[in-house]
Amino acid sequence: MNPSTEKSAEKYLMKYKNWMILFWVFTLVVIAWGAWVRISHSGDGCGDHWPKCLGEFIPDAAETKTWVEYSHRLTSGLYGLIVIFLAWKFGRSNTPATTRKLSWTLLLLMLIEAGLGALLVKKNLVTVNDSIERLVVMSLHQLNSFLLTGVTYVLALSFFKKVEFKLSRKVILFLIICMTGAIAALSTTLFPSISLLEGILKDFHEDSHIFLKLRILHPLLAVSIAGYLAYYFFDKNKTRLALEFFVAIIIGIVTLLTLSPIGLKLTHLLMAHYIWARLLEEQFSQQQS
Repeated sequence: MNPSTEKSAEKYLMKYKNWMILFWVFTLVVIAWGAWVRISHSGDGCGDHWPKCLGEFIPDAAETKTWVEYSHRLTSGLYGLIVIFLAWKFGRSNTPATTRKLSWTLLLLMLIEAGLGALLVKKNLVTVNDSIERLVVMSLHQLNSFLLTGVTYVLALSFFKKVEFKLSRKVILFLIICMTGAIAALSTTLFPSISLLEGILKDFHEDSHIFLKLRILHPLLAVSIAGYLAYYFFDKNKTRLALEFFVAIIIGIVTLLTLSPIGLKLTHLLMAHYIWARLLEEQFSQQQS
């Protein structure tokens, strides 16, 4: 693409930058609603039918969990349609190469996300299922959801900034935190504690479920890795990003100490996606277009 054509393409993309940020916010809403499906044990609200719900496109059911699951499928479906549109709109040769690649990558991740969601439903890896299979699929689901929001945000950035990819150690470490977060989230949903002391005792009891024995990995890794990142960015005079990591640590600690109330669970999740986006912006953004 010659300079004049590239400049014209970038000017064309600038018109969509605000819409793309809104789309990233919508992505977070869809993911938060998916977390509510797990927290409220509504994953079997549509039975083992997918993509239909209870064998119908519009279920005739009065149960709350059915509508919780069904509304999540509707918002996820809308999200999927938007991603397909973006791949068609910006995945063509008349857009900058970075934006084009991101559009197709987003489409691929969306298809993987849909496939993992379908697998959870069809294999009945929902509600009170405490199998290792569910843990594996949930961890992959968590990892893919962060990749999904990350690519969505970087795609939005590409509309008004130049981005350059580099898979750094900091990005990999953050994704490790995210995957262990799936273990912690699933264990607190399936095995809630009535006190912090009881929860700690469960973690170290020899007869406890494997989920309980593994969930300590998340707070340990989150505090150490996020603490390292906060120190690193503070040392690099990236004070705002350092403080954001510190706030995320505090939210995580408060969530743990208060036995993970629903509001804090969702806040913790959304904060994680937010600082993930900020980390990618710091890693990939090069200069203003």
